Amino acid sequence: MRPLTLRANALWNAFGCLFYLGCQWLTTVLVVRLSTNYENSGALAFAMANGIIFASIGLYKIRTFQVSDLNDEYSPQNYIAFRFVSIGLGLLWCAVYLPLTCSSDSQLLLASITYLLFKSDEVFSDVLYGIDQKAYRMDYIGKSQLMRGVLSLVGFAVPLYVFDSLVVGILGMAASCIAITLFYDLPHAKLFGSIRPDFEKDKMLSLAKACFLAMIGSLCANGIVSLVRQYFGILYGSEALGIYASVATPAVLIQVSATYLYSPMIGSLAKTLNDSGAHAFMREFIKILVLIIGVLSLFIVGLSIVGDFALQLVFGPSIAPHTYLFPYVLVATGCVGILFYTNDVLVVLRKAKAMLVCNLIALVTALLLALPFTQHFGMNGINFSVIGGSLIAVICSLPLIAVNRKKTDMQS
Repeated sequence: MRPLTLRANALWNAFGCLFYLGCQWLTTVLVVRLSTNYENSGALAFAMANGIIFASIGLYKIRTFQVSDLNDEYSPQNYIAFRFVSIGLGLLWCAVYLPLTCSSDSQLLLASITYLLFKSDEVFSDVLYGIDQKAYRMDYIGKSQLMRGVLSLVGFAVPLYVFDSLVVGILGMAASCIAITLFYDLPHAKLFGSIRPDFEKDKMLSLAKACFLAMIGSLCANGIVSLVRQYFGILYGSEALGIYASVATPAVLIQVSATYLYSPMIGSLAKTLNDSGAHAFMREFIKILVLIIGVLSLFIVGLSIVGDFALQLVFGPSIAPHTYLFPYVLVATGCVGILFYTNDVLVVLRKAKAMLVCNLIALVTALLLALPFTQHFGMNGINFSVIGGSLIAVICSLPLIAVNRKKTDMQS
């Protein structure tokens, strides 16, 4: 298969993934519009927060490792096999964590369990996207995300409306996306070689060891948002969390815009380090960082201007007392997007231990800030806690990124 240019890959990836995430955001709008109050919205937000933590374990921070595996140390079959293992680990964690956090609320528990089915398919498709990306055919990713966006939205909205059940709506969304994985993603990944899972014991253990610290670091990074939101929801109730989530969810587009902006460049960033050395790598790293900050700044300013009007247009006048949160949410998600970039660069540099330490400091900081900030600033305390934690991790990461070596010297 003929590879596409870096620009074409970036455009396909960004367009498809942003469309999909836009549709995912619309599910949070529909759950408000098709429900009598914010209870379903709060339950969905709680399930999504749990899904983010599950995804951190299921993804195992392997996508960046996979794409930057220039010497093909592991085969696509190894990566696919390990994804089944990591999804199993994520579900095992949830079997312990969910009863502890929401056993007293059956709606939260059922919604969270059902959402894991949807999230498991999303996590599995990611390893197939890694195969496409490494072959420079991210148009397959973009098209998959376009189809997932439409079908997941329809699959969620229709059952929710007909059966008046959030759980049935999530099941419909999951079934729609599983169909895309089976009938589109798997056949296209197969174009680049065998995708039969290879559970070679040595390779599984080696991959688990290579990415373990990065996975824990990613879990801490995602926990900055998820755990602070869950803390708020447990303390103030699912309806209060639902109101915050209705304002905050559109801002996720800011965070993922950063991810989709730099994601196609991760492979070339690793190649620059390997072929041209540390100085060329740093120039490329800074160039991408400046681009991310510039694009995010434009988005934050533009969306802040229209945010109040747009949120009331979508959710109705009941959201008006809370639209003041939106600019702060945008800044918080922008900071998380920059953090994810520095995290991925540390993975490229094979500095998983450094990434873990930075993110652990950030998570502890965010949680320590959450109690006084939410008491003093209310819902905005979530944003200030996330901003504080994320910025600390980014500041800690920069000097560690500045000290690097050729990638061929960093295989570990």
